[in-house]
Amino acid sequence: MVTSLRPPSSMAPPQKDVRFQFMNSVRVMEKPLNFIYTHWRGDNRTVVDGTLAIDSANKLSANYGVDSGNCKLGYSYVHKGLTTFEPSYDFAKNSWDVAVSQRVYEDNVVKTSYQSSSRVLGLEWSKNPSSSGGFKICASVNLAEESKFPTLSVDSRLHVEL
Repeated sequence: MVTSLRPPSSMAPPQKDVRFQFMNSVRVMEKPLNFIYTHWRGDNRTVVDGTLAIDSANKLSANYGVDSGNCKLGYSYVHKGLTTFEPSYDFAKNSWDVAVSQRVYEDNVVKTSYQSSSRVLGLEWSKNPSSSGGFKICASVNLAEESKFPTLSVDSRLHVEL
């Protein structure tokens, strides 16, 4: 069993910042279009996220940084409720990312991903929390590095009712 603990410094209160967030939904050709507008006052940063649900299996998404001009477009397709295919394009990095995930045994998901800008290949296995808790095991390899040694991380969640 592997357990991770966070040092007290990681539990320090966040910087004094105010975040404004507005959410709205509209219908476009009878399809729900959800917007989230977020502004961080301290960072003077504004982001607009949008998701258009074409149907239960197909979704288009966009993320736009108003101050930076960065834009990322994504698509998500869920096949038979078990397999999800998610390509995305980042205009700031001029790069494609892709992720494919497969649901296994109802509460387990195996996901593989590739980020073309950083050339990082990832594999993740997660178990959704049930009455006893859940976990996530991640492995990634930077294909741009000569050593190709994987990075591993484990996150576990334990539910305790008092």
